[in-house]
Amino acid sequence: MCGIGGIININNSKIDPNIIENIKDSLEHRGPDNSSVKYINESNCFVHTRLSIIDLNDRSNQPFQNEDKRYTLVFNGEIYNYKEIRKELEDLGVGFTTEGDTEVLLKGFITYGSNVLEKLRGQFAFAIYDSSEESLFLARDRIGIKPLYFSNHEDWFIFGSEIKAIEKSGVVPFSEDVESYISYLRHLCVPSNRTGNKNILKLEPGEYATFSLKEGLIRNKYWDPFSFEINNDIYEDEAIDEVERLLKESIDYRKVSDVEVGLFLSGGVDSSLIGKLMKENENSGLKGFNIDYEDHFEGYKGEVKEAKYASSFLNIELIEDKIKYSDFQDILNNYSFYQDDLIGDEVGIPLYFLGRNARSNGIKVVQVGEGADELFYGYEHWLRYIKLNKYIKPLTRSRSDFLNFSNHRMNLASNILFNRTSFGGGAIGFNLVEINKLISGGIPSDSELINFVDNKWDSYFASKDATLTKWMTLIDLNVRLPELLLMRMDKLVMQSAVEARVPFLDHKLVEYVLTIPENILFNKSTTKPLLKKIAGNHLPNEIVNRKKQGFRAPVGEWIKKDQDYFYESIKEFNSLVDLFNKKELDKVLQGNDYQQKWYLLNLSNWHLNRVAN
Repeated sequence: MCGIGGIININNSKIDPNIIENIKDSLEHRGPDNSSVKYINESNCFVHTRLSIIDLNDRSNQPFQNEDKRYTLVFNGEIYNYKEIRKELEDLGVGFTTEGDTEVLLKGFITYGSNVLEKLRGQFAFAIYDSSEESLFLARDRIGIKPLYFSNHEDWFIFGSEIKAIEKSGVVPFSEDVESYISYLRHLCVPSNRTGNKNILKLEPGEYATFSLKEGLIRNKYWDPFSFEINNDIYEDEAIDEVERLLKESIDYRKVSDVEVGLFLSGGVDSSLIGKLMKENENSGLKGFNIDYEDHFEGYKGEVKEAKYASSFLNIELIEDKIKYSDFQDILNNYSFYQDDLIGDEVGIPLYFLGRNARSNGIKVVQVGEGADELFYGYEHWLRYIKLNKYIKPLTRSRSDFLNFSNHRMNLASNILFNRTSFGGGAIGFNLVEINKLISGGIPSDSELINFVDNKWDSYFASKDATLTKWMTLIDLNVRLPELLLMRMDKLVMQSAVEARVPFLDHKLVEYVLTIPENILFNKSTTKPLLKKIAGNHLPNEIVNRKKQGFRAPVGEWIKKDQDYFYESIKEFNSLVDLFNKKELDKVLQGNDYQQKWYLLNLSNWHLNRVAN
C-alpha cells in the first residue's frame, strides 16, 4: 500500500518543483517508509510514497523504471499472485532484479499490455508512462478496493491516490459539483466516475484508461459484475466446497507479506472465520483489534464481549481501544480532509482509531471482513425487503411517478407498487422524495448521476433472468462497496499507514458467488445461510449464529452535546451554496433523525474545508 501521483504539462512546459512537493506532501501519510519523485522529463513527473510490505529492500522503491527507462511505474496495492506471474514471465525469458510485485507488474505490462489486468489477483491502482509512445496508462482493480483520481484541467493532466493530491497541487481549483452533492445525500457517496469536485474524476472499479496528447483520454471497462450469469447446474455441496476453497486461498494470499499481518475482529462470523483460517497451519501469534465507545447509545451495545469470546476461541491477542467524545472533537475538524472524497458513513471515525491503534502496536497490514454481507446476504433488512416483495407486486409494467411518500416505509411500498427503484443500494441517506423537498428547486430531472441506479435498475430488469436478490448484491458491488465501504477503509485506516486487505472480495471468489443459484445462496429465514454452513466447520455456534448489530458510531449522542455548534456549519454551507430550501432544512435540524443531521454536517464540513483552503 502506498500513495501515488503524477502530473503532465500538456504544453510541454517545465513543472514548478513546488507543485511536485505539494503532491508528495499530501500523500506521505499513505507511505511513510520512503518518498520519491521521478522527472520523466521536465514536463512529466511521477510521485510515490511507500509503505514497505513486500520486498522491504530499497531496490523496490518507486517510481520504478525498466532497464532502458522507457517505462515508468507508480503502483499502490498488492499483487498477491505475483510469484506465479513472475514464473510465467521468466519462462518467456524476462529477467528480474528485485523480489517483489512491483517489477512483476511493470514487466507484465511490458509483455502483455492491458491484458496483464486479466492476470492480476489483488488490490491495486497504478500508472505507467511509456516514453516512446508518450502515453499514460491508468488502472483500478476490479472491485475498486484501491482508489485512483485524475483531472484533465486546462494545461494539466494529473492523477493521484487521493483527491487531496490533486487539489493540493495548486493547478486544479475546487468547483463544487452540486449533482454529486445530491447523489451523496441519496447514497452517502458519489456513484460512477464523479467526485464532489467538478474538476476531478475517478476511475471506476474494473476500469483502465489511456491518455496521450494525440488521442486524449480513452476509458475502457475490463471487468463488470453484471456480466456474470447464474449457473443452475451448481449444487449446494459443490457451492459449499468451492466457496470454502476460494476463501481459504484468498486468505492465504492475503497473508503474503514481509511484515506482520493483523486482524480487525468484531467477534462476528466474518472476521472470526478470517481469523480462524489465518491461524490454520500457523504457529506464530495473531493480533486482533477491536474498538468501543465510552458513550453507549440506543440500538448499539458494542462488540467487545463478543470479540473477547472470539479471540479466546481463536487463541489470539485482542487489543482494545475506546473512543471518547473528546476524541470525536479532536478528529472532527480534520475528518472531512481525512475521508478525502464524500463518504457519509460515520463508521470512518472508529476505523480511523482502529488504524491508529494497529499502527501503534507495530501492525502495518490487517485483514478485514468487508464484502461478506453483500455477497452472502448478511443484512436483516435485505430479508425484510425480499419478504415484502412477496406480498406486494407492481401494479404497472413501467415506472410511474404516482404516489410518492417521504416516510421511508411508505416510500418503499409505493416504489414497489409503481415499478420504481425500490432498492437503490444498501446505504440510503435521504430518499428521493425527501431530497426533492430539501433541495432548492427540487432534483434536476435530467441528471444521469442522480438517476445512476435507476438507469441501472431499468437496464437490469429488462432481462428475463433478472432477480431481486442478485440485483441487491450487484448494485452494492457497483456503488456502496467501492465508493463508500472500501473508501472509508482505505482513506481512514491509511491515515495511520495501515493497509487493509479484503479476502471476501477476492475477484475469483466474487465471480464464483455471482454464479451460485438463489436457492443455495439466499434463505428468507436467515442471513448468510451458505457462509454459515462453511463457518460451522470452523467456529462454535455462539459465533456462527450471533445476531448481527452492525458497526456504528454514536454521532447522534455526540451532536446532542453541542447542537448549535454543529448546525452552524450546515447553515454556513447553505449560505454559500444555496443548496437547501431553508424551511425544509430547519425541519431536518429540528427533527429527531440524527443520522440525517450527520450526513448534512459531513457534507457541509467537506465543502467548507475546501473553500477555506
